[in-house]
Amino acid sequence: MSIAIVRKKDCDVKDLISRAIILENVPNAEDKLKRWLRTSDQVWLGMHDNRVACIWGLAPSSAISNRAYLWLLTTDIVDQHKFLFVRHSQMVLDEALDIYPQIIGHVEMHNERAKKWLKWLGARFGDPVDDYIPFTIVRRK
Repeated sequence: MSIAIVRKKDCDVKDLISRAIILENVPNAEDKLKRWLRTSDQVWLGMHDNRVACIWGLAPSSAISNRAYLWLLTTDIVDQHKFLFVRHSQMVLDEALDIYPQIIGHVEMHNERAKKWLKWLGARFGDPVDDYIPFTIVRRK
């Protein structure tokens, strides 16, 4: 068994979407993921035995911004190896914070798994807005 995090934008989008349970009823999911890939300047693939288990990226708000929006898509593989992927994502986050001192985003209010992952990464959560909770991640001092 091998686990690796690879900086790469190229992936089989259709395969990822078919294995991402959260997207099974999302209209235009393929187009949305392709847009995130296009607008992100940093993209990582979480690999398990040469198969994509998750993908996440950072989309800067502008060309000169010191902050970026974090997005993540996981597949069924991550559920089987949660701790390993969380640990690897912490290392990648340290690298990302060198590029963007502030990472922002939002998470669905009822997505407990995503909130746990973000908390593990050091996210601080704001007040809910509709069905989403905004978060910010900065380097721990």
